[in-house]
Parts: sequence; structure tokens; C-alpha cells
Amino acid sequence: MGIERVSLELPADSPPEDVEAQAVTQLRSQGIRDWSDLSLQTILTTDEPGISRYTFTYWIDDDHRH
Repeated sequence: MGIERVSLELPADSPPEDVEAQAVTQLRSQGIRDWSDLSLQTILTTDEPGISRYTFTYWIDDDHRH
């Protein structure tokens, strides 16, 4: 098992459940299907007004790394 990270730039006022759903969509679009413990780690401002960078971590089996 290893830890991986996914970051998304989304509207700063996005509801937490929408942000998590977007992270899941991003993982699936990358062909990652078997992860566990998806967890929001940071929310950072960006240079673009009204946009934040949401960074999640998740655990993945070494056999399922991209």
C-alpha cells in the first residue's frame, strides 16, 4: 500500500460533498478504481479569484498504481 495525492482547482465556495465527488470522478477518469481513505488535506487559494486548490490523499495498493 502507498499513499497518493490528487489536486483539483474548483470554485472556492464548493460544498465539501461536491469537492469529494469531483475527486472521485478525477480518480476514475485516470483509471484508478481501488483506493481507500480518500481524505481532504488542504485547501489553498490560487492566483485566480474565487478558485481554490483542493488536495486529497488516498491509499492505493501497489498493484493499482498508474
